[in-house]
Amino acid sequence: GFTLKTGVNYNIDDFNNVFFNMGHISKAPKFANVYDYSNQLFTYIKNEKVNAIEGGYSYRSRLLSANLNVYHTIWKNKPSRGISYQDEDENIITGNINGMNALHKGIEIDLAYKLLHNFQIEALVSLGDWRWTSADTVRFYNDNGNPVIVDNQELIAAFDATGVHVGDAAQTQIGFSIRYAPTHESYIKLRRTYFDDY
Repeated sequence: GFTLKTGVNYNIDDFNNVFFNMGHISKAPKFANVYDYSNQLFTYIKNEKVNAIEGGYSYRSRLLSANLNVYHTIWKNKPSRGISYQDEDENIITGNINGMNALHKGIEIDLAYKLLHNFQIEALVSLGDWRWTSADTVRFYNDNGNPVIVDNQELIAAFDATGVHVGDAAQTQIGFSIRYAPTHESYIKLRRTYFDDY
């Protein structure tokens, strides 16, 4: 795999700047999406391909700092957890979803305000909309790691998750914290973060 990334930043004045970046990543899939628990190699393995663009605005002053950014990421061959079920003979059947396409987009805002030179409040909001954008096929394996054969053919099922939200990550995050620095070498922070839309 490899990574290509470039960007530009423009300082409007001493307090304001805007930025834009874009990148392409080709990365090998996670090990669990290459081999199963029986050390069987899954078939049709491809690198993940990630194309991302991001733009934003930042403000910095003596008392207040704030960042706003928006992102749009097309993720191809994104690995997904396999599925499993028990058939009528109590055999465990597993299927590997080798890689599907997803669109990740959203907006993020964070800010920090100094009430005193050593005491500040911080806040963040992250709102995402991550959805699968394609369908794929599922290959089924028995508990010995061998493909399930039905009528002399490997069992393959269509899988369509178009429009379904990507799981395993909170697509909404709202946070608030207070930070106190008793010395230049130490600080204490109390933070509360709300996660939603898994």
